Order: sequence, then C-alpha cells, then structure tokens
Amino acid sequence: MSNARVQVNIPFHMLKERLADIIAGSINPEIYFDAECLDTLDPGEVLAVAETLKANGLRSSIHGPFMSLNAGAEDERVRQVTEERYNFLLDAIVPLDPVSIVLHAGYDAKIFDGDVATWLSQSMKTWEPIVEQAELRGLVIAAENVFEEEPGPIKKLVASLASPCFGVCLDAGHINLFSKVDMEEWFSELGSSIKEVHLHDNHGQIDDHLPIGEGQIEFPRFFDLLETHSGIPVYTIEPHGEDVLERGLAAVREFV
Repeated sequence: MSNARVQVNIPFHMLKERLADIIAGSINPEIYFDAECLDTLDPGEVLAVAETLKANGLRSSIHGPFMSLNAGAEDERVRQVTEERYNFLLDAIVPLDPVSIVLHAGYDAKIFDGDVATWLSQSMKTWEPIVEQAELRGLVIAAENVFEEEPGPIKKLVASLASPCFGVCLDAGHINLFSKVDMEEWFSELGSSIKEVHLHDNHGQIDDHLPIGEGQIEFPRFFDLLETHSGIPVYTIEPHGEDVLERGLAAVREFV
C-alpha cells in the first residue's frame, strides 16, 4: 500500500480561501459540499478550482451533504429532497472529475425500528437514478456507514444496485462508535465493494476525528483487514482543525 494518495476533507468555502496553501502542500482534497454551499454555488468558482487542481497534478474526491437528509427516509418528501440534493451535486461537480463521491447510506436501526426492508425499498428509489447518472458520467459513489450497527443493510443495498459505480465508504471512527460486531465482519461482508475508507480515531465515546493512533482503534489490524479483503481504495482523513492536519497525514503515511 505504499505511495498511495491520501485525500484530506475540506469544505468548499474553505478550499476557495486556502487554495494556494492546498497547492503548496500538495494536498488532494475531499471537498465537502453542504446544503448551504450548494444553494449559493457559483459554477465558475467550481471550474476555476478544478482547473487549478488539475494544473498542479492534484485530484479531488467529494463528500456530499448529509444533515437532515436520508436516501432511505420513510417520509417520502424527505427522500425526494435528498434525491434532489444528490442530483444537483452530481451536476455541480462535473468539472472536478473526482475519484469518488461519498454520500451517507442512512440506515439507523433506532430510527427505522429495525425495519431494513422499508429503508432498502425507499433507498432504491433514490439510488437507482443517481447510480444511473454516475454510470453515464464514469463516477464512483461510495455509501458511508454512520450509525449502522452491522454491515448487513449496506451489503443489501450494494447487492441490490449491483453496479461497479456504487460501493462503500468504510468509516473507521463510526465503526468504533456504533458497531455491535467485530471490525473483521465489516471487511469480510463488504469486501471488494469498499471503494474508500475514512481514517480517523476516537475513544469510543464521541466522534473526535483524532489522527489515527491517538484513540483506541486498532489501526494495524484495520489496515491488515483492508489489504486482505479490499485491495487499495481511496484513503481519506477528516481532520477537524488545522492543528491536527499534519499529525493526521503523518500517522496515515506510516501505513499507506
């Protein structure tokens, strides 16, 4: 896994302000577009950022909006708004030609009262047309685990769509916080459908987004399992603050 590219999560508004620093640091950004950003987005700014990154040999990935959204929402209007947001995002990021697009899978056993079938049925209404667009444009979408307690629901979603353009973004921090099964089960069940991994640490209480090695997650085991089951996906760190950026990059580079 040596010499792999590592993406760094950064909101689009911050990327615009700090683009010169991003270029100077040779940082490949995972650009976060939240709902407010999408509502005020200037296509010219997206194009300018895309051209600057390309001219400097950098490649972006994308993290889409997620607050209040759910692709499998039982409330049909919430689901429809989610689909609208995702469609707008796919149109907006065309100039960036990203390596991957992360969107939340959205299953929470507490919210859905364990009803995976309803969530999956609603999810397919959202994902089928979105994935069709991804296939036409040569994009890869990775559904991220958040509150999922085990990999079964996401595995069913991936199998139902059966597209090379749709897979999983496995978030190490979220597994540590919410999973009720061993880490290995996530890898053995999801296997080669893992398109991206989010690499951050915590102490099992809150989503600290610490550099790996500063919490309790067994990252040597995580990377061993990743290599055994999944090959080489997109590696992404999500530092919540510039003060942890360099520590986060240095910690990941020990593995990749």
